[in-house]
Amino acid sequence: MSRIYESDAWQTLLQRANTANPPHLRELFAADPERFDKMSLRVQNILLDYSKNLIDDQTLNDLLDLANEAKVDDWRRRMFQGDRINITEGRAVLHTALRNRTNTPVYVDGKNVMPAVNNELARIKKFVNQVRRGEWRGYSGKRITDVVNLGIGGSDLGPRMVTQALKPYADDRIRVHFVSNVDGVEIANTLRPLNPERVLFVVASKTFTTSETMTNAHTARNWLMSSAFDERAVAKHFIAVSSNKEAIKSFGISAENSFQMWDWVGGRFSLWSAIGLPIALYLALASSKSY
Repeated sequence: MSRIYESDAWQTLLQRANTANPPHLRELFAADPERFDKMSLRVQNILLDYSKNLIDDQTLNDLLDLANEAKVDDWRRRMFQGDRINITEGRAVLHTALRNRTNTPVYVDGKNVMPAVNNELARIKKFVNQVRRGEWRGYSGKRITDVVNLGIGGSDLGPRMVTQALKPYADDRIRVHFVSNVDGVEIANTLRPLNPERVLFVVASKTFTTSETMTNAHTARNWLMSSAFDERAVAKHFIAVSSNKEAIKSFGISAENSFQMWDWVGGRFSLWSAIGLPIALYLALASSKSY
């Protein structure tokens, strides 16, 4: 496979970058009063404004030439049809299937994954409603008021970002906390003000063997046991987002309390999967599906 930086279009852009002496943005707008109209796009309520970048028409055309040489359209088509475009891991890249509301079939290795996706999303909706309505209760019969997400990387950053960004749209029914640092100080500070009778832990790890996440999960489990004194309480206070069914079971979490992760969902795009459970619990499902 040829490297993109070896392409003619890349070399053209590199030459322009090394020789150009770009004017100030004020000069670009003064020279072309229609610059904003030509260099912006609207899709529903989203505005993409690239007129404030130091580019001109020629640079834009060169960038489009680069996209053509890189076969961006072809790679996009292959992604949507389930080809294994993740060449380093040999996997499909189908986070787009999680946002497929048309129910158009999406295939991986000849199998339509949409029935499984829709089933998992329905399970998430049911679970979120149970928790927020107070139907899911802790070991002492008290309703859940706090959700603690235990994850790292894509199992932490996406949900953390969305809950912070959309905080004005949340109510006070559920509070959400995130723990990713293996340093015991973070989880200790998070748990200190919480009531173990009202806490739900989301253990988010595709393999359920991630050392940082599982260290925190066992710390949380011990914290719960210091109050509940009953192993059966784990089923009331822990849910898993993982594909490792045996490890989930060994931890004490039942299959009914675990949600599927697929290997064709990458971490940085995973918040539309069950990794987004903290978002749905915090904002209510309708809001989390529309961000």
